[in-house]
Amino acid sequence: MAKKSGVSDVTVTKVLGTYAGLVHRVLTDPRRWLGLDDDPPPSAPVPLKILDAVRDRAFGKTTPASPRWSELPVQKRVNWWLRRIAVSAGLAAAAPRLAGALADRIPLQAALSVSSTGLAVCATAREHGVTAAQAWVPLLAAVLFDRDLAPRQVPVPGSAKADAALAAALPAAQPGKHASTGGLGGGALRAAGTVWHLARGFREVSSLLDERPHGLLLWRVVGKLPVVGVAGGWLDERGGIRRASKRTAKLLRQ
Repeated sequence: MAKKSGVSDVTVTKVLGTYAGLVHRVLTDPRRWLGLDDDPPPSAPVPLKILDAVRDRAFGKTTPASPRWSELPVQKRVNWWLRRIAVSAGLAAAAPRLAGALADRIPLQAALSVSSTGLAVCATAREHGVTAAQAWVPLLAAVLFDRDLAPRQVPVPGSAKADAALAAALPAAQPGKHASTGGLGGGALRAAGTVWHLARGFREVSSLLDERPHGLLLWRVVGKLPVVGVAGGWLDERGGIRRASKRTAKLLRQ
């Protein structure tokens, strides 16, 4: 059935099914797809150095790969993901060399925002015990687009297909290329490349992207200002990510 936006439930389901399948692989191996383990070079711009400092303080020694991960309270595990996703979103926005591939095809900032916010939805569901990619689709529709999807079989890409799609989208990290990559190192490039590739999948539902969760209006206003706009934009994205997570947890409790 076509909605007022002109985007049918069938289209929304297809887009979110593909997205959920890719995100399932991202969350299974965050070091590979959201790799932020290397330090930026001395020539890196200030925003990237700030994000690196945030990363070092935010990520403790207990990660999803740790045998003690399951011993942490659910909310602590969720908060780990939210911090990681927020930094990855900031890196994606700070990688202007990638803009040429997408800027003329989709609403750039909105798509990056939905890409990152959707990661928070899936990670929150995963830590609450909802681990199947198909089960994330109605949650994504409700949180990202404020739309209730009728129950249906949702096709999602399998592990091999998802890995191939994600790997093909990652920029190759080459030694000595920091200046041409906005100062991003190999791990940061993987994070930015992953978020950008996930954003590409929202082209068919571009008219719905403004329905996504936002942060405080103050940060959106600051985000339009020169220089400080980078910080304002990142704080807005972080706020939207946290709101999406809270909305997801509420839906799961219901």
